[in-house]
Amino acid sequence: GQAITVLVSPVLTRLYSPEDFGVLAVYSSILGILSVVASWRYELAIPLPEKDEDAINLLALSLGIVVLMSLLVSFGLWHLSDQIVRWAKVPALRPYVWLLPIGLLLVGSYQVFNYWAVRKHAFSSIARTKLYQGFGTAFSQIGGGFLTSGPLGLIIGQIVGQCAGIITLVKLYRNHENSLEFDFAKCTNLAKRYRRFPMLSTWPAFVNAVGTQLPVIALSAAHGTQVTGWFSLAIKVFAFPLSIISVSTSQVLMGQAATYKRLPRELQLLFWKVIRQQCLLGLPLLLLIPINPVIFPLIFGQEWRTSGIYAAIWLPSLVATFIATPTGAFLDVLERQDIFLLREAFRVAILGGVAAVSVLLKVKPLIMLSMLSGATVIFAFIYAWLSLYAIKREG
Repeated sequence: GQAITVLVSPVLTRLYSPEDFGVLAVYSSILGILSVVASWRYELAIPLPEKDEDAINLLALSLGIVVLMSLLVSFGLWHLSDQIVRWAKVPALRPYVWLLPIGLLLVGSYQVFNYWAVRKHAFSSIARTKLYQGFGTAFSQIGGGFLTSGPLGLIIGQIVGQCAGIITLVKLYRNHENSLEFDFAKCTNLAKRYRRFPMLSTWPAFVNAVGTQLPVIALSAAHGTQVTGWFSLAIKVFAFPLSIISVSTSQVLMGQAATYKRLPRELQLLFWKVIRQQCLLGLPLLLLIPINPVIFPLIFGQEWRTSGIYAAIWLPSLVATFIATPTGAFLDVLERQDIFLLREAFRVAILGGVAAVSVLLKVKPLIMLSMLSGATVIFAFIYAWLSLYAIKREG
């Protein structure tokens, strides 16, 4: 599915300018920050109850919160949209901020039904939704490039991609729910039972998203949409496919780890298994570092040569993140939101500090990206080590 979006990139770079890609990058970053708290992290608890009846009520609770959050974001944008656009220094985003609540509703709903599929170990169904999303995004963005000017086609294409796949997951839910109905009293009890997820995981997850999206937001604020657009293409080619694999691996890992929840020895074996797997998939990509500045202008056009340089600088951080990210599933299974909070405190201290220094010193984009890339590699080691620490403490 992600291969499709990468394969059509040479077409998109000839239909849209780096500035258009920069606007999309900022829009996606804001949506990415909001989406992690779309259901207050209750969706993570859906695979955990022994009874399907409890899981269904958690699903209903999560969807209700998604709708509430979408309405709250709409209200907030009604009053603060101009300030947000000025802060990010992306005036071209102003006509499209109203699409954020729609994107949040779709992303949040997909996440909720996705974790129901995880509960049912329906990983092939999840994989099909990724394929539908790839096709939906690619064809919509190409069509939008011919029919409209500016970044609208890119943003609409992303929204269409988010819609794709939800129907498949909803059908999967309908096939498994066995006519069980939502029970408000039970839903309230489950909200209390799994309150550690919103209490201890929501804000750390929000901070996590801010740290993840920080390079795009900082680049936009410091150097404008053109630089952000060049960087976003590097992310599109490498980070998006790698993140999809990492997230999918995390979901499979979470389903397996839940089975061994009280068996620390088995969890340790599973931890090292996933680390080896991610290393085998990710480390060979480092061989592309010296050739990125050469192949990018050949594939995407001379206007995008700088993207190849940015990709070479950012690739080590992408590989390190790719290796470490799936191990975060262990903290969710073990319900160690306290360690999750500690981990995100490290992220803020390392990445936030580097970004702040870069902006204050007004360093050039290449130096800024190099500093952020190195900080991300350091944090990836801390990320994985804390997951292993949690497993050992369980023993």
